[in-house]
Order: sequence, then structure tokens, then C-alpha cells
Amino acid sequence: MPDDTSHHELTQEFATPLYAQAVEVDWTRDVDTNTSFAIHIRPARPGDEDALAELFAKLGPDDLRHRFLTAVRNVSEGVLKAMVRNDNPHAVSFLAFERFTGELIAAAQLVAKSDYSSAEFAVATRPDRKAHGVSWALLDHTVRYAEAAGIGRVTSLETSDDDKALKLEREMGFTVRVCPDDATLMIAEKQLR
Repeated sequence: MPDDTSHHELTQEFATPLYAQAVEVDWTRDVDTNTSFAIHIRPARPGDEDALAELFAKLGPDDLRHRFLTAVRNVSEGVLKAMVRNDNPHAVSFLAFERFTGELIAAAQLVAKSDYSSAEFAVATRPDRKAHGVSWALLDHTVRYAEAAGIGRVTSLETSDDDKALKLEREMGFTVRVCPDDATLMIAEKQLR
């Protein structure tokens, strides 16, 4: 896992794209999860669309609804390209691969406001790799990156029936409350600075 001393050199300048910082400072890690499951985390890059499409194809309807907050059957090519093309200076996606097979098993996306005061994240993990600590490790990596990038607060919108995500976020120190605009959604929030 990255530590504070190895990644203190991230810039606080708002004009520096999140993805560029993730690559320049090398936010790539081999991680053994709390269940000793070996994963490799790195920033997404162009060419990862097929692996992402395969990951999302392995998610069930509820997992897709939890990730995208709407009923979707297939993730569009445009969404996949947006996750990997890295032309939004306030967004970065991290991918988690099973270290020994190279298969993509989870993806996280972080999108910050232009002043980095806050950022929203979303995580999706392949169903057959849940309960191995993959989501925890990937979210921890993403939150550590957000903190190092100077983002003040991270949030996520969750469906109120996504018990596993809400439990994970609470265990990681997030506060969880009902969304004031939609009682079917919950807001998970963590102050970073």
C-alpha cells in the first residue's frame, strides 16, 4: 500500500490532471488483501476498454445498478472510453487485476470538483471476487490517492439496499446518511483534510 512518505510529492495545483499525477508519481501497487488475495492496482489507460467491458459483463443486474445507480444491461462504449481515456483533468480510474492471472476483477473511479474540495467515487468488483478484500484494498488505494492529491472530502452515492458497500464504507470510517433528495439513496462521506 502507498504510504504518506512515498507519495507526498503530489502537487496541490488544481490544473494538474489527476490521471497525470497518478502516472507520474506511479500510483501502481501490488497488494495482498486482508485475506492474502494478491492483486495489482494501476491507473486505467487507453486500451483497457475490452477488459472493463468484460468486467462489467460479469456483474449481475443488481451490481450494475449499484455501480451506475440506474438499471443498465450493458455499459456503453462511450462510458468505457471515458473511464480509460483520461482526458478529464479531474478524474482518474484505478483498476485491480488478479496478480497471477492478470484478469481485471475490480474498477474504481474518482471524479473531483474543479477546486478539489471534494470528489465522488464509485467501485465495482466482480461477484466471484467479493469477500476477498478486493473492494476494501481498491477503495483504500483510491482514498489514499485522493488525500495525497489534496482532495478535501470523498463521497459516494449508494443505493439504500447495497448493504455490503455501506458496511464497507462504515468500516473504513465513512459517515453514511440518507440522501436528502432521494430516500432510496445513501451518501457515504469521509473528510480527508
